[in-house]
Amino acid sequence: MSSLIDVLVVDDNELQLEFLEHLFASHGLTAHLTADSKSAIDIIKKVKPRVILLDIMMPGVDGFTVLKTIRESPELKDIPVIIHTSKAFQVDQRKALRLGANAYLIKPIKGSEIVNEIKKYL
Repeated sequence: MSSLIDVLVVDDNELQLEFLEHLFASHGLTAHLTADSKSAIDIIKKVKPRVILLDIMMPGVDGFTVLKTIRESPELKDIPVIIHTSKAFQVDQRKALRLGANAYLIKPIKGSEIVNEIKKYL
């Protein structure tokens, strides 16, 4: 059974979530949004997204930890994960890619570029 959710967004910035919700809707993409990185894995298992857009800097559980958990889970490891963060340091990008991120986008980024990147994995 294919997923009904195209993109799961994990980001603690409410304005960013609102922007992405409207952006994806305007491009015909279904999205599930959460600011709760602590329960992200449970949410991923429940909604079964086709792609995950993940922020790195979040309170509690950071995106690196979420990414590592996704890649270590047999049922989730094949879901493409796109990092979408304001952390522009090369060391963070290398770490994310080493942990299994499919792409690393640095905020701010044009909405069309986000959509184009996501569509590569749909």
